[in-house]
Amino acid sequence: MINEMLSPANGAPLAQVPLMVFVFKVTERCNLVCPYCYFFFSEDQTHRDHPAIVPMGTVEGMLRFIHDAIERHGVKTVQICFHGGEPLLLKKAYFERVCNTLINELGDRCELRLTVQTNGVLIDREWVELLAKFSFSVGMSFDGDAEAHNRTRINRKGRGTYAESERGWRMLLDAAHAGRMPVPGVLCVVAPGQSGRQMFRHFIDNLNVRNIDFLLPDVTHNSLSATRKFVEQCGDYLIEVCEEWFSRADPGLRVRFIRDITKPLLARLDESIPAVLHPEVRLFTVSSNGDLGPDDSYRPLAMRFRDTGYNIARHRYADLQTSEFYQEMMQATTALPDACDGCVWRGICRGGEKKHRFSIRNGFENRSVYCSALYRLHSYICARLVQGGIPAERLDQRLQYLAEMKSSASMHHPAAAP
Repeated sequence: MINEMLSPANGAPLAQVPLMVFVFKVTERCNLVCPYCYFFFSEDQTHRDHPAIVPMGTVEGMLRFIHDAIERHGVKTVQICFHGGEPLLLKKAYFERVCNTLINELGDRCELRLTVQTNGVLIDREWVELLAKFSFSVGMSFDGDAEAHNRTRINRKGRGTYAESERGWRMLLDAAHAGRMPVPGVLCVVAPGQSGRQMFRHFIDNLNVRNIDFLLPDVTHNSLSATRKFVEQCGDYLIEVCEEWFSRADPGLRVRFIRDITKPLLARLDESIPAVLHPEVRLFTVSSNGDLGPDDSYRPLAMRFRDTGYNIARHRYADLQTSEFYQEMMQATTALPDACDGCVWRGICRGGEKKHRFSIRNGFENRSVYCSALYRLHSYICARLVQGGIPAERLDQRLQYLAEMKSSASMHHPAAAP
């Protein structure tokens, strides 16, 4: 049962996929005022100078960038995530125009995947029809059950929005069950001090969620909130989620952070992780004005991640490969901090999320803020795998192989295409 629960849905082995992902800021405004939002309530206030709604000129610039990446860099799959702010603040006719433009220009040149991350408050029947028409994969942001969600997901009048989000979620779920669109998923930020078990049960039993991920809060070594108690409570939350997931023994219930740990662990003993061997930075944020940068959650870390000097209208992927922010991200991906040396989990953990290693003084050259919580999480999952019948010796061999695996980029940095 353990193998059935954890094996990939299509049975495919780990493989390199030439994928380029864009976090596309189609709106830089929001209908909610969530107090922890890194985009509107951090030091990064660049959205104030950007168009509220993405102009077609930015869409056309992104298409030129993608065409170049397909022709010169072998990109075969392009994923564009409509993001914000709240992306459904777009007028529906304009949303449809943008989608038609993307599909007409890219549909026969690559595998195009369209996704959207929304708070769900604005979803109505017309939105469901549009999202279904273009086969969007929809991610909805929930902060937990109604009590937890209404504490942080508030509108401009200070009112919680759980009821509106739940209504939108059920409309999407009905459309998915009718075969009109992919099954939506949920993204939830871990809240220290809350019960991960309770939140997980709510999502699965009350909202019928089948695909879910839990994100650790965006803190760094300079965050005053990142106390030892905060970190350990986040670890407790994730372990409670794991306990509940394992207890259900349901192979159709997908929890991304669990699969990110178990999938490499249960691969062939000598099977490599593509992200380690080929760590090219292929995820970029495109702001509404066309500015290019790394994953937008890195923007609050330092000015160099939000004011890169690169724009979709003037630059191409080859330009980005020689940029300072790209080189810094590559270095953080391929070279783990010295503090990770000798750690049994280093090959599977890879130092945790890079942003959680950041400090103003040392950049990414630190162990994760969540190191102790991640250590406990990996230990717990491995123990459950052994209880489920996976030989401990095999897991030890796999961990050793992953710990010794070297990135090709650490020996030879991929050159920009001529």
